[in-house]
Amino acid sequence: MDANVNIKFLGGLATNDNPTGSCILLTIKQEKQIRRVLVDVGLIQASNNLLEENKEILLEFEPKSIDAIVLTHSHIDHIGRLPFLVKHGFSGRIFCTKTTNDLLSVMLEDSAKIQVAETNRLRRTIKNNSKNKKNEKKCQRSKLTLGSYDKKIEKERLKKGAQIKIEPLYTMDDVEKTCDLVKNDGYEYRVWIKLAKNISLKFYPSGHVLGGAICAIRIKTKTKMIYFGFSGDLGRRDGIILPPPEIVEEPIDYWFIESTYGGRVHPDRTDEIFKLLATVKMAIAKKGKIIIPSFALERTQEIIYLLSYYIQNREIPNIPIYLDSPLASKITNIFSKCWLSGMFLSQSKLLFNPFNPQENKSLNIIENYEDSEALVSANGPYIVIAGSGMCDAGRVREHLRYGLNKPKTTVCLVGYMAKNSLGRKLKDGLKIVKMNKKEVNIKANIVSFDSFSAHADSPYLVAYTLAILARSHNKKIFIVHGEDDSANNLKDDLIQRSSNKRLGASIVIPGINFQETIK
Repeated sequence: MDANVNIKFLGGLATNDNPTGSCILLTIKQEKQIRRVLVDVGLIQASNNLLEENKEILLEFEPKSIDAIVLTHSHIDHIGRLPFLVKHGFSGRIFCTKTTNDLLSVMLEDSAKIQVAETNRLRRTIKNNSKNKKNEKKCQRSKLTLGSYDKKIEKERLKKGAQIKIEPLYTMDDVEKTCDLVKNDGYEYRVWIKLAKNISLKFYPSGHVLGGAICAIRIKTKTKMIYFGFSGDLGRRDGIILPPPEIVEEPIDYWFIESTYGGRVHPDRTDEIFKLLATVKMAIAKKGKIIIPSFALERTQEIIYLLSYYIQNREIPNIPIYLDSPLASKITNIFSKCWLSGMFLSQSKLLFNPFNPQENKSLNIIENYEDSEALVSANGPYIVIAGSGMCDAGRVREHLRYGLNKPKTTVCLVGYMAKNSLGRKLKDGLKIVKMNKKEVNIKANIVSFDSFSAHADSPYLVAYTLAILARSHNKKIFIVHGEDDSANNLKDDLIQRSSNKRLGASIVIPGINFQETIK
């Protein structure tokens, strides 16, 4: 073969129980040509050492050596380090779908704002603590975002009296430069796109989020084609507002499949929707407020759609829905503009655009922080959808801090909760949690929903992968993006469901910096 492809796994893996920070590097050598392509370059989240871990990617390669970056979708754990690479020399092209491009600047601008704000807070904390060494232990690393510092380095600084420089990974200027690198303002689905000589890319709808894509990369050699397939985050066959993922037509030789819900089966969607309606009715009956921590992209819009649909059909009372998230509001506006585009599965069921407050009379957008503060202490009943999804940042924390110790409050957990996140602690039933260094007694009604995830469950991950295998002479399957148990459970499910008794030998669960070379 006249092509040599090295695959290096740099994040979003299963071996450290943190599926965030997705990043895979392909180094493609053909004769004198060497091309380096990154598939996703996400932010590492829910970690105790965020700044250093997110910087470590620079130790693996020079950003200026990367020729192209391919994005599966616009969630921050798949795009969040893009401006960091641009800041440090990346000047190649970024390839994504058109709708992912529309969402890119919104998502990255929000990330930059959070980082700058958190960095400034940490600078103040360190400055105050340096005045009194007895308070040194109180200076904790941030678990919210990237404005953080390494504890060992900080101890050395305190010993030597040296000034440590704390700065965000990137700023708004870096975001602007990043968005300028998107090729063609994004591409449509199902068309081949040239990445480099003999290297092409095609996007298929993934059903996970608006603009999300399954990526097929084709490498042409003198004798054949080699196909790589990246699931990104795979959507569900029973999506609320998006159609199910399309099956890749090409014969995939090397398949990269996410495993977020490996080994798990989503509850029946109908049962969970009935549970949501019953929860809303119960909260309204006791004149309480319903807090829904939600990811700004996709989950928020799905919940708005569902609530609006059942209010329209008079299956729940016409209760005010407040969207208290600047990021989610911007994204919802993009959804509103796309409502009549044909992208959505359920357009015919609603008599109005659910994402447009002028048409949806139940939807209220909270524009500023003063209105948010007023809403926190307002009497129910009402529903507030606020960021962030795992309860570790954003305006939802004020709603929770005020409401968790009140029996009338209902908290609906509608998404994946990473280990160590506040959302995970609530989901696990802790009776006391710490917020802003103060203990909060949990008296609210915590209701967890497992079917609202936009990720495919294990049976569908298996079914989709077997459909891919049926079209190809697959050589390897790489299981990524899941906690360790999820990845291993998915591997077991694939082996059990496959008629190929040797399939297990071709399945790999890679760790950080694991490499595979194809010759």
